[in-house]
Amino acid sequence: MFKMIYKELSLSDDLQQGDIFTELPFSYFDLDALFVYTDDSTFGEISWKDLTKEDIQILADIEKVYAIILSQDCDCLREEYISLIVVSEWKKDYKKSNKWREEIIKLNRSRPSKMYLPPDSNFNINKKMHIDFSQIFNLKRENLINLKNLRLCRLNEEAMDHFREKLAFYFHRYAFDEFYPLDKEEMDSYEKWRKEAYERRNYQR
Repeated sequence: MFKMIYKELSLSDDLQQGDIFTELPFSYFDLDALFVYTDDSTFGEISWKDLTKEDIQILADIEKVYAIILSQDCDCLREEYISLIVVSEWKKDYKKSNKWREEIIKLNRSRPSKMYLPPDSNFNINKKMHIDFSQIFNLKRENLINLKNLRLCRLNEEAMDHFREKLAFYFHRYAFDEFYPLDKEEMDSYEKWRKEAYERRNYQR
């Protein structure tokens, strides 16, 4: 059967960037509402800033998620921890219209933090998914090696090029004022167009 953007792997293949796993543990918690194990053997709610003990036990939610390896191939061979990115279900449903086409293209072109992954029953990826570059977590390399049976596939070469480009762009971005090179006259026109006043530099006043 024709395979889309994924490559088949065996259990003997080393871990590499672009490997996709299922059912990995992803933990999340609210620092303002932590459930900690107290001295009287119960759990109580407290904020991180109010904690005084250095050695604490926290009760945290753990969710089973799809994830893709972020770490470079060489780091997957030697580092103690491997970084992964959460892969989430793409929940937009356009079965009754053609909007799915423009939405998928928009996701890949205009959303720096997202990358679309299509379903492929060959690898038990049965839903439209997306990589969420804003959700990164680490697992011990030895733990991940022991969970190779949960590895579904690896991105193929074309998809890996896209993944690396999206990844580099996401972390390369920095905030700047788009109007900083404008002179006073251009700034007047810009503010009129935007219908908003901005803090100007000396050469724009």
